[in-house]
Amino acid sequence: MSSNRVSTDDAFVRRLNLNLLYPLDAILHAPTLTEAGRRVHLSQSAMSHALKKLRDHFGDDLVTHAGGDQFLTPLGMALRGEVRRVMREVEGTFNYALDFDPLTSQDSITIATSEGVEQMLLGPVLRHLSRDAPNMCINLMPLDMAMPQQALEHGADLLLLPASTAVDRLETRPILSDHASCMVWSEHPDLLDQFEISEAHYRAARHIAVQGEAPPFQPLDAKGADLLKSRRICVRASSQATLPMLVVGSNLVATGSSWLFQSYASMMPLKVIPVPFASQWTSIVAQWGSHRRRDPMLAWFIKCLEERGRQLMGR
Repeated sequence: MSSNRVSTDDAFVRRLNLNLLYPLDAILHAPTLTEAGRRVHLSQSAMSHALKKLRDHFGDDLVTHAGGDQFLTPLGMALRGEVRRVMREVEGTFNYALDFDPLTSQDSITIATSEGVEQMLLGPVLRHLSRDAPNMCINLMPLDMAMPQQALEHGADLLLLPASTAVDRLETRPILSDHASCMVWSEHPDLLDQFEISEAHYRAARHIAVQGEAPPFQPLDAKGADLLKSRRICVRASSQATLPMLVVGSNLVATGSSWLFQSYASMMPLKVIPVPFASQWTSIVAQWGSHRRRDPMLAWFIKCLEERGRQLMGR
């Protein structure tokens, strides 16, 4: 057997024009062929030529047009996520670097998470960046817990979210374990000298919750679920940031993250007390694409998050 014989796999790879990945990704995500060409800086004729090659390769139209609108074929729809994944792998390969110095780095990182996790974890971490990584740029974006994968498709490098909503097939690192607690004004008229709240008092209390934000924890039993569902929510705050200010001076009871509430209580006249039901410990995890597995900048930032998590846990 000749040593110069090329394997079938190698020959197949060489036959492919990998430059077609860029127009393919644009075609699968842009509303029109013209817009797809604009995104990859190709003319209309060049995009039409690329689409013809792609159709010949896949034996499928990929996109069709009806009534002036563009529609993806079933194969086109199936390829969207896979092609975007491959593009991220390619980008990770060509942007790979062995060295990272936070003091001189001008890299940027985009993080998607909830407002509560942003305050609890990211706030203290970011306060140290002016010293440890003065030229890095941090971008924060909201995270839709029902569809966290979309944040990666919209440019997020890192997700911070409860393990219960984590995305399959992403690199995952536990950062912090959290559980539910109640937060009240330190001079709450009914809980002034108490450090717990009874089930009866919890049911009768006036509660405050953040508008539209689901808590990152779950009760362990049906009684806990019933207590949460039956709360008399009298105030709905616009955000987590306004929650402590609204609780101070009132008889309201807030239910949420124990670590976040303790952070508030360290700065304001508030106290944190146990919930009157069995609460499940929930792991907050960091997630990122496998193409960033050996990214030294991302590894450094995740280490910073882990250190903050250990501080909160007292370890």
